[in-house]
Amino acid sequence: MRQAGVHSPIPYPMAFPLAAIAFQPTAARFAAALAFVWLAGGMLVAAESPRPWPAAPQFRPLTTERIAAMPAAAQPPWRAYLAASNRLAAALPARDAFVTPSLLKLEGAGIPGKHSLGLQLSAEPAWYATNAAQEIAGRVVARQTRAGAWTKGNDYTSVLVIIPLKADVWSGGTLDNDATTWEMRFLARVAAAAAPGDVRVAGWREAFLRGLLWLSAAQYPNGGFPQIYPLAGGYHDAITFNDDAMTQALELLRDVGVGRAEFAFVSAELRADATARLTRGIACIVAAQLRDGGGRRTGWCQQHDMLTLQACAARNYEPVAACTNESATLVRFLMTLEPPSPEVATAIRGAVDWFKRTALQNLVWTRQGGSGQLLAHPGAPPLWARMYEIGKDRPIFGDRDRTVHYSVAELSSERRNGYAWYGVWPAVAIEGFAVWAQQNP
Repeated sequence: MRQAGVHSPIPYPMAFPLAAIAFQPTAARFAAALAFVWLAGGMLVAAESPRPWPAAPQFRPLTTERIAAMPAAAQPPWRAYLAASNRLAAALPARDAFVTPSLLKLEGAGIPGKHSLGLQLSAEPAWYATNAAQEIAGRVVARQTRAGAWTKGNDYTSVLVIIPLKADVWSGGTLDNDATTWEMRFLARVAAAAAPGDVRVAGWREAFLRGLLWLSAAQYPNGGFPQIYPLAGGYHDAITFNDDAMTQALELLRDVGVGRAEFAFVSAELRADATARLTRGIACIVAAQLRDGGGRRTGWCQQHDMLTLQACAARNYEPVAACTNESATLVRFLMTLEPPSPEVATAIRGAVDWFKRTALQNLVWTRQGGSGQLLAHPGAPPLWARMYEIGKDRPIFGDRDRTVHYSVAELSSERRNGYAWYGVWPAVAIEGFAVWAQQNP
């Protein structure tokens, strides 16, 4: 029995009478129009056919040739950066070169991403002084890479250390999937909570400082961060907002720079450097923000070229697109800056306006029955697609064969079920903006 005020999701064919489509807001009108091409069996047929990635390269690594094509005055810091990356890579075990992933589409359950286990950042303060937390801290130190960072997918709840048979592109360290920044925050909290005289504190803090130096080395001259450092080529070299990689790096630099309690042990020199790098990163975010055909600021792509700041693709199912998930996180981060510069304020307002224009109404994304489905749900909160076609603000979806679709139902079952194609990420940013706008008229 349906509770009062609660609406069950309704499959599209029953949801939108044709006569009502014209009276829906723009985003909802688009969704409703798609609803009317629903066929038997629950498959949504897109108004347009899938298209392949453009023939031109959709991402480009940082190379000496690209740097040489820059204005002469701009070349020195980039030459120095690439040389430092190459020196570090040469000092580490030889890695496999970047290889384009298979273009084979898969069926079945979605393949999950790799996230480390055991790093609690929201526990009660007293927990960080427990033996359990200190044991995990010891494992975090033991699994720090020779470059000073961490890889993703470590199980810190296990005493076993699995040593890879050979190095891969990730072996130097990464910011992907919360890696490195979470380890650093965890070590700082455990060290701050330790009893006076605990001899292990020095080791925990030394590992943190090595991570901080890695962050400094990894940051591009223009303030951006690659996904992997030392550089590994391919899309990994792009400035990476995907999965909040760069945002988390800047949040950590912000907290170190202001001397937040657990970072009080960091020297004044390193705190000043963190603040300078934060400023550089903020400028990069503002400069990379996308604009529509009318010049209005919108959101950000998951990854941007490190030299041109143009939007670029990443994994085979991540085409060039304006992305609401990462954009929402960036806006929330920018709203923490006090006082915001005029440039930051303009970026925030532009992105929030774009969130409001692209919201989808009366829809829910569900995985009922193990399969991702977009369903009509009258009265549902606003919903957003993860990716929007730049300049047209139409939801788009990618598959492992580098095809771009206008209907999520067309994707292989593995990609349809293994990626967050829809979500409510901008809702929190919009809610926070209401308060921020009153404080920053």
